[in-house]
Amino acid sequence: MKLVDLPGVGSRIRERLLEQYGDEEKALQAVMNADVAGLCRALSERQALLLVQHARGLKYAVTPEQFLATDEAARIQQMLISRLAGYAHTEYARQKIGTLFATSSAELLAENRKIALAASQATEKMQGQDLEELLKKIRSLREKAVARVRERAVAATSTEAFQRLKARGLDRLIDLHLAESPAELMDLARSYSHVCLVGEEMEGPAEVELAESLEEWYLVPEAVLGFYEDNLECLLAAAQAARRLQDAGVAGFAGWESLHKLLTRLSVSGDQEGERLERLAARLGGCVSEAVSWANEELKSKIEKSSLTLGGTDLLLVMSRGEGVRELLEVQMKSVFAQVLKEAKARAASELETQGAEAVWLDEIFSAEVSYPLELDRQALRSFEQELRSRREGRGLLARRENARGLQDKRDEAAALVHALMEFDFSHALGQFALAENLTFPEITEEPCLSFAEGRHLFLEGPDPVSYSLGSADHVEKVALLSGVNSGGKTSLLDLIAQIVILAHMGLPVPARACRLSLFEEMYYFSKSRGTLSAGAFETAMKKFAVVENEKRKLVLADELEAITEPGASARIIACMLDELNRRGCVAVFVSHLAEDVRRYVETPVRVDGIEAEGLDENNNLRVCRSPRYNYLAKSTPELILDRLVRSTKGPEREFYARLLAKFK
Repeated sequence: MKLVDLPGVGSRIRERLLEQYGDEEKALQAVMNADVAGLCRALSERQALLLVQHARGLKYAVTPEQFLATDEAARIQQMLISRLAGYAHTEYARQKIGTLFATSSAELLAENRKIALAASQATEKMQGQDLEELLKKIRSLREKAVARVRERAVAATSTEAFQRLKARGLDRLIDLHLAESPAELMDLARSYSHVCLVGEEMEGPAEVELAESLEEWYLVPEAVLGFYEDNLECLLAAAQAARRLQDAGVAGFAGWESLHKLLTRLSVSGDQEGERLERLAARLGGCVSEAVSWANEELKSKIEKSSLTLGGTDLLLVMSRGEGVRELLEVQMKSVFAQVLKEAKARAASELETQGAEAVWLDEIFSAEVSYPLELDRQALRSFEQELRSRREGRGLLARRENARGLQDKRDEAAALVHALMEFDFSHALGQFALAENLTFPEITEEPCLSFAEGRHLFLEGPDPVSYSLGSADHVEKVALLSGVNSGGKTSLLDLIAQIVILAHMGLPVPARACRLSLFEEMYYFSKSRGTLSAGAFETAMKKFAVVENEKRKLVLADELEAITEPGASARIIACMLDELNRRGCVAVFVSHLAEDVRRYVETPVRVDGIEAEGLDENNNLRVCRSPRYNYLAKSTPELILDRLVRSTKGPEREFYARLLAKFK
């Protein structure tokens, strides 16, 4: 098979897929494995879903649209898909669920059923494991461009070494320099917090490091770690989920322990000294500036409150030797200045968490020269900041290298783990759907039939369980007319039948305590028509109904077709359709208020079942048994409605309703 063999794949889509996956074989495998998330990077979501569906259908010689022959049937399938997708936690699983479709292929159905059965069993094992929050964090791994390292540099001592590093693309990750002399190396050391030297060792600053390895994890560990840091939340959740699945005995989730340890180490920062240095470097400039501002305010206040007294000797010195007043002021204010300076440095030291010899740097930064205003030694401040950056970078670089070395060859393993978890989420959604909705796998038979016990409508809140049977040993008729009161549940029963049949033909469990049915080649659901049709619209409707004429085994559901034209003509049309379906051995349920008239016109055995109101409850609501009575013509019971009106109204209106009610007795 080639890509162009798939329905809807032309040259343009083929080129997009080849660009996404690299070659034709990988692209085909992605389509057959329902990699909708990957396909969506090259196609729209609708295109990706249709491509996967048609590819699976092609494998089994069916098409996704083949089974559901009417829009109403397709609408119910989409509602079921949406309901099922609500149990998924990842976008991948939701999209893959969207590729499921009802089919008449026994092989495809059996494959889906096998997956759904295994999913139900695995989900039972995982009850109470609280996987949901972890699965919500799983997503396709991001591939972002590596952020360039700015604070460090790599220096090569020869042109050959420089060119080799550049050919590897190292200059796109970190600043790369050629340093052929100690002077050039000294200049680099002043400009960066860390310099790694590649090539022969040369004299230079002590902080310049001679490279022990030329691998990427050593020179630029960020290039390795960036991928893991960008996806860390997802990868940690995947590793934790894999551990829980392994502990629960779910196959396919062993062997991820080493990756989990490496990821955990990456996520936990245990270098308290490195964190202190980082805080110190970040706050240094601000703290010393605040301390100098405080010192100047304090000096101003003390100087304003001071007075200068000159003795005779001082006056003689000024007059005879030319010594200025400034020198005398410095001498007299020296003690005040020293005290304020000491307090300023103490304030800065307490704010900055300095340790050991770091206090000496504050002595350099705060000038000891008696002057007002007090000024900082900016060169000393820059030198201290440079030393802090170098020490912090050195400590962090060691940890990053250690992590990068362990993770450098784990990328494929990480991607495989995430993919396994997304695939698990797909099957887990199937299992949760089955368990949460209390679904049962149906028994598939050869002879045309449809029988279920205690079926539950999935889209009604608190539905009454309903049982119904066509073509079974106890109820051999395959074609039935369903009669009964308005709001009795006739349309809901058709919807329930559609839900059961569609899910069964998707290979999934159905909403019933027990179910037995045959596989159909087609399913038709004709919903209730809205009012009598015009002549042209009636002709169109007849052409639409004529499709049931084919010889394929089919299920046909129809809701009040009598609305398409006059009651007399409608009864004849419905009778003719039922006869044709009966002769072809099809299974059909038609809801109609004309059951008695239709029964007069049919030529084949058509069973008439009924849903009838049993009376009114204490709140004047209709009591209805939702399961039809077999071989029973249920009539609409307006007398019950009139009885309710008599009991709920007063005055002349009540008397009017009572007179009407009497006509029924």
